[in-house]
Amino acid sequence: MDLAHFQALFDSWGYLFLFVYSFGSGYIGLVLAAILSATGHMDIVKTMLVAGLGNFVGSCLLVWLGRTQKQEVRGYLHKHRRKLALVHLWIHKYGAWLIFFNKYIYGVKTLVPLAIGLSKFSFRQFVWLNALSCVLWALSLGEISYHASNWVRSSLEKDNAYSYLLPVCFIASLVGLWLWIAQISKKPHR
Repeated sequence: MDLAHFQALFDSWGYLFLFVYSFGSGYIGLVLAAILSATGHMDIVKTMLVAGLGNFVGSCLLVWLGRTQKQEVRGYLHKHRRKLALVHLWIHKYGAWLIFFNKYIYGVKTLVPLAIGLSKFSFRQFVWLNALSCVLWALSLGEISYHASNWVRSSLEKDNAYSYLLPVCFIASLVGLWLWIAQISKKPHR
């Protein structure tokens, strides 16, 4: 398979892949699609629309699954009962705000809709809040990724004596983010 064939395949099916990938998390898919949009291989408006719609459908399906298959979901999540209990506490404490912020919380993003499905939270209210949060998520993450990749690309194209530092700074930022997430997600010692 040559590069031209792969590009044609991606041009034909890229948005469908993004839609399906956005059912679960979609975070990385949206960032990569926004970067591809900045390089001219995809359209940023379609990218944000497809990712937001996929995330909306996926979250609603998870709530519906939690509502209709409670026993199976609880059995499946038995290994994650501590996280599920934490999400239930967050639902009671933060309510609707959790629907907005769960799009950005690593490790519990898929559990939040399932926990809402297992709770008595209004499905109708969830659908409206989820739609709004998916729009905000797709717009914010898509725009930030698109403009950041445009900035990096234009900085690399310039005849700059320090352009080699951009990839190093990017990798250092990713490592720093990973270390920060690892630090805040450690279980407290008792």
